[in-house]
Amino acid sequence: MQEEIKADGEQRGSARGEERMKRLESGALAREARTIASMIELYCRAHHGTKSGLCPECEELNAYARKRLSCCPFGQDKPVCAKCKVHCYKPAMREKIGAVMRFAGPRIIFVHPLLSLEHLWKSLTVTPPEKPRAKPRTQTIRATPEAVSEEQKKN
Repeated sequence: MQEEIKADGEQRGSARGEERMKRLESGALAREARTIASMIELYCRAHHGTKSGLCPECEELNAYARKRLSCCPFGQDKPVCAKCKVHCYKPAMREKIGAVMRFAGPRIIFVHPLLSLEHLWKSLTVTPPEKPRAKPRTQTIRATPEAVSEEQKKN
């Protein structure tokens, strides 16, 4: 029984994850995904000596960055990471991605000029929105038996 419930939860979780990853197929998030992938590739080539593709460590970082990007609460209105008020990355990953951005940021203009100019334009023009607040939850509060009996006495 518990295995069925666990399997059902995993299926719903994977479906939700696939739905989120579809956000990276078009729009501003797709451009952000291409930019970060290009930066990681440039960093990996320079620091880990890969000729094509990524080393396992950088592949893991790229997958993590794509996952966090797909879950961004701002969606297509996402500001650049440097101006964002929400920290999406775990501290260890934030340190790694910071090193990648510090190295690849100035060099990416020579490899992908359009992506870098779009990123620069976005960093200059887009004002970061406030932190998104959680949607208010609507809960049905069940009355206790004592409260029900008091209600009945009043009526």
